[in-house]
Amino acid sequence: MKSLSTQYMGLKLKNPIILGNCPYTNDLDGLKKAEDSGIGAIVLNSLFEEQIDSSAQSDMSGAEGFLTHADAFTFLSQASTEHYVDKYMDLVEKAKASLDIPVIASINCTSDSMWLDIARRFASCGADAVEINHFIIPADCKETGSSIESKYLKFAKKARSVIKMPLSMKIGWHFSSIPNMVKSLSDTGVDGIVMFNHFFRPDIDIEKVCVDSENTLQPKGDYGDTLRWTAMMSSEIDADICASTGIRNASTVVKMLLAGAKATQISSVVSMNGFSAVKEILDGLGDWMDRHGYEKVEDFRGLLSQEKVGDPQSWERSVCLKLYSGFRTI
Repeated sequence: MKSLSTQYMGLKLKNPIILGNCPYTNDLDGLKKAEDSGIGAIVLNSLFEEQIDSSAQSDMSGAEGFLTHADAFTFLSQASTEHYVDKYMDLVEKAKASLDIPVIASINCTSDSMWLDIARRFASCGADAVEINHFIIPADCKETGSSIESKYLKFAKKARSVIKMPLSMKIGWHFSSIPNMVKSLSDTGVDGIVMFNHFFRPDIDIEKVCVDSENTLQPKGDYGDTLRWTAMMSSEIDADICASTGIRNASTVVKMLLAGAKATQISSVVSMNGFSAVKEILDGLGDWMDRHGYEKVEDFRGLLSQEKVGDPQSWERSVCLKLYSGFRTI
């Protein structure tokens, strides 16, 4: 009997499909539906630093009469922040009490002021792991790429030193050398690296003449960068790779596993199509394994990573050679 189980960051998953941050992962009802759909693990909605800061400021605007008192600003700010953090911790506790699959808590942060302490608290709530989204917008033209990358590594080292449970870093591709950055992050001792984050990108509404946001759902088929760098790095680092972005069907999951991913994260496909998408992916993965005679995921995982594929250079090409094969040189 074939097995879809896999190991990711030391956690045993019944299959390599993880539900990432989406509308279903911010309340217990949605989490239960996710488990019933057959999902292998869940990443709870991220605790956003910027959102909490904004909500705290909004709460304080209704208490302006108290802010003339000494220390009132600091007290109310901390109390408001703690309210939102406690609410998130309550969701973690309820999720662990109600679900049998691994629950991964998530923080989206731009600083390390109080967030590492919050991450430590996830252990007491029963979380199985922590996923940290840490992104620095390179907005200062005077700051070099190496300076920004050193901040990532400094943050990862500090996170690893204080967070004793399985820890992953979810990163983007905005680095001068992705292999060097991924290897350096792995060397800090983090257990997993999620490649890649689908970031908010501002847009412009030309009728309202204002800055707006684009459709945050991932474009169909937008998985090429994830596939390339998963294949190139999966055998180079000690951390497990979780492939993310543009994963909409079973065939893409198979591709990521062949490239060497330990697990995959989906979100947009569930947001658009509901939990029937999970069954379709799992059925498709099982059918593919049957057709190719694989009994378990480890039988083929990494089979086409750069170190194992017949033509390693195929993962490094940036121009499609076939596109020009029919043209004559002049």
